[in-house]
Amino acid sequence: MERRIGTGVRGPRPGLIKATLFLLSAVLVVALFLFTNRTIAKLTREVQATSRVLARFCAQASIPVTQNPELQGVFADLIGSIDFPLILTDDHGVPRAWRAVGVDPELVPAASIDSVAQGQEIAPVIRARLTRIERRLTDLDRRNEPIQMKEFSTGTQLGALHYGEPPVLEQLRWMPYASVAAVALLISLGLMGLAGIRQAEKRTIWVGMAKETAHQLGTPLSSLMGWIELLRAHDETAGSSRHLEFDRAELGETLGEMERDLDRLNRVAQRFSHVGSAPNLQLQDPTPVVREAVAYMKRRLPQGTGEVEVVERYEDVPPINLSRELLEWAVENLFSNAIDALDRRPARIRVTVERRKETETVEIVIEDNGRGMAPAEQRRAFEPGYTTKRRGWGLGLALARRVVEEYHGGQLFIRTSVPGQGTTIVASFPT
Repeated sequence: MERRIGTGVRGPRPGLIKATLFLLSAVLVVALFLFTNRTIAKLTREVQATSRVLARFCAQASIPVTQNPELQGVFADLIGSIDFPLILTDDHGVPRAWRAVGVDPELVPAASIDSVAQGQEIAPVIRARLTRIERRLTDLDRRNEPIQMKEFSTGTQLGALHYGEPPVLEQLRWMPYASVAAVALLISLGLMGLAGIRQAEKRTIWVGMAKETAHQLGTPLSSLMGWIELLRAHDETAGSSRHLEFDRAELGETLGEMERDLDRLNRVAQRFSHVGSAPNLQLQDPTPVVREAVAYMKRRLPQGTGEVEVVERYEDVPPINLSRELLEWAVENLFSNAIDALDRRPARIRVTVERRKETETVEIVIEDNGRGMAPAEQRRAFEPGYTTKRRGWGLGLALARRVVEEYHGGQLFIRTSVPGQGTTIVASFPT
């Protein structure tokens, strides 16, 4: 079973992903607003129609109720279930009864209302309460035309019923805006969380890069210091011409090793100089690059008979556009990852460079018979900072993927990985 971890030749650009997510979020918010607004508008019309019907019923039923005691109980129950404001005025416009307008009817005696109808003075407190009712009456009339009440037989004007809308209707009107605000807040929190994750990743990457730099420089520097100590020791013991002749032969070998270590330092510096910039790719055969990187890594293998077997197979492949320093770095990281996965003896690492005809690509395949990876580990294998080792910063595979996919336009993926059997990682490059 082939499991690819990668996104194509170059993968989608982060800016394009962000723009797509933003566009989808905007479409979601607009769709939610339109749907909620449409639903609320429908509910509003239904509530307004219900309120209007109930108000008309109350207006028409008020007259027979006052004349038929048996209907008073039914009318009282109906009025008690209404939650929208009602104000009943007489033919002079004086409020006689009301509900849900913010003033308790028991706090305004009927005698005071009669005094107002006759133009008499009443207590200031009662006057203030009636004034509040009259202001509410004016507000209700601006929203809904009052329903006139007339005597059935004579058509005499008896008064009017002024009504409003239930409080829940006002709350419903704000629902579309509240839902959009909630979605916007959720998206904002998500973006903040994503920004926090990216910042944490950046911190991990920079710390890991510092560690990787120290690690890359440490090996040749330690070797150079060893050669210097060796030269000092021979300088102190140099004496006879015979010994001096022997020292000259060994000096040439030592200088050669020091030159190789200096060349290694120069390559490390070139690798890190390419981080964050576009490398200069040249059309060349990848086999010598892979062969040299493997040769360097073989010197770091555990020593001992039969400890680790390295099998190399190089086919004739067409040249590809590559950066020698960066490709070496990627191969070394993949090889190092295979070394770290070896948990049994005899251990084996197989390195293959071959051409896949069906896809017209050149593949660098590194296979080990180590611990393997579970599906959950495979999904996170190339994440910066993710590692299953006690020591390490989890940047080897992440750096290799950046080199292969972003700098060389290829793909880096796990072809197979079975716990207890090993892993096969493939770097594929277009020809």
